[in-house]
Amino acid sequence: MDESALALRHSHAFDIRINFDKRWSLGPIYGGAQHGYTSIGEGSTVTGPRLNGMLVDYSGADWPVVRADGVVELNAHYMIKTDDGALIYIRNLGYVHGPLRAHGQSPDEEPAIARYFRCTPYFRAPEGPHDWLNRTVIVGVGQRRPKLTDADEPDHSLFRYYTID
Repeated sequence: MDESALALRHSHAFDIRINFDKRWSLGPIYGGAQHGYTSIGEGSTVTGPRLNGMLVDYSGADWPVVRADGVVELNAHYMIKTDDGALIYIRNLGYVHGPLRAHGQSPDEEPAIARYFRCTPYFRAPEGPHDWLNRTVIVGVGQRRPKLTDADEPDHSLFRYYTID
């Protein structure tokens, strides 16, 4: 049996910086969760070895569910416009949470579960140089960067995406 066929290989494909416009939250809804809305703002960028361009300003949003256990379920939809003018739809699903306490941990203990921000995007790209997105598994790692002081950059998140080769 060829074990190399089961090896997981990945390579950096591109990064996305998402600048946010508006944030709304409603709830709690059934089960104690909050439902949110975070819209894409202006000036979001796509850069990397396999894809470059921008997010179309105000082209979509994330509709996250913030669960009672502190886990955020991402459900984002927006449009990419590549440097060569192609429009690509992206649906991005994932999980985000800060450090969490494991079941049974007391409030004065250091959280046992580390911070986590991972996603799995799905694309609809036109035929041509970007159609590899329609048939490639891609995973992303994210980092939230809120504007906490006047000196900080605007509210945004950074994503680094990897192809699973």
